[in-house]
Amino acid sequence: MVGSRGLNDIVELCQLIHLLPRKTDCLLVSGSSYQIIEGPRNVTALKGSEARFNCTVTHGWKLIMWALNGIVELSLTSQKPIITSNRFTSASYNSTDSFISEMIIHNVQLNDSGPVQCSLQNSNVFGFAFLSVQVMGTLNIPSSNLIVTEGEPCNVTCYAVGWTPLPNISWELEVPVSHSSYYSFLEPGNSLRVLSVLDLTPLGNGTLTCVAEMKDLQASESLTVNLTVVQPPPESTYQNEIRKSANVRTGKADPETWLKSGKENYGYKSDEARAAPLLHPPLICAPGKKRCVLFKDIHNKYLTFKRKDTYQELDKHRPSPVTHPRVSFDIASPQKIRNVTIV
Repeated sequence: MVGSRGLNDIVELCQLIHLLPRKTDCLLVSGSSYQIIEGPRNVTALKGSEARFNCTVTHGWKLIMWALNGIVELSLTSQKPIITSNRFTSASYNSTDSFISEMIIHNVQLNDSGPVQCSLQNSNVFGFAFLSVQVMGTLNIPSSNLIVTEGEPCNVTCYAVGWTPLPNISWELEVPVSHSSYYSFLEPGNSLRVLSVLDLTPLGNGTLTCVAEMKDLQASESLTVNLTVVQPPPESTYQNEIRKSANVRTGKADPETWLKSGKENYGYKSDEARAAPLLHPPLICAPGKKRCVLFKDIHNKYLTFKRKDTYQELDKHRPSPVTHPRVSFDIASPQKIRNVTIV
């Protein structure tokens, strides 16, 4: 960017750098035709790197001055450069109709950010630019080796600390997943620290990479961690019984299935079973014999019956169903006598 300044400003600049002994001397040269053809351009540099600015002027110049943040750091005469600090050096390039002066700032620091100015001793035109310095901080993930359960959701957090300005953070996944997403935000109470949280459901082993990129520079920093997936723990016997109990309560299984599988539900009796006729074991009767033999009863003894006996007679020997004692309480009596009747 090229701009003009008044005559008084030029005189004050001449006195400031002690290039001319008297104000009148500066006035005499202020009307010279030497001009700046093209001033320097804005530069964005990374802390610790170099920043270069070019200023193109017409031939015949006597003195070129470079200032950073209002302080002249480098001067250049037609014979040699005048260097005030080793951090500021000069390069020059000649062409048929112009001269290019280059100021190089080494090991750029954050406090170097500010206006850069190129000026001529005998011209009232100045070239302006701006230096922006960015700082690449660090990345941190609490663990470099993560162990998670296959198929279960988990999250990984990446911290970006000491970046100016704050970076853009993304993730690179080299691991099979069924789902993944991430979001970034400023840490509460700390505007210089960015957190990025990756949510994922892993299905296998691999690596996760957190990437931070500078907004105006082709520069980035990354951090990679290993992800190890393990199988979920086997279900315990207790957990298995709880699950089966839950299935019973929700009616997810057929009671008839339990009867067939040997896992009987003794409190269940289907209508089909109640409607079935009573079946009797066969009687073995030898030809010409008047008595028949029934296989062992519940007492492990053989029973014999006359051939003419009917199954009604046989049923008398069948064991009665087991019944539970009945308990009744007489609460009308003030003596609270408890009677128990066994049936």
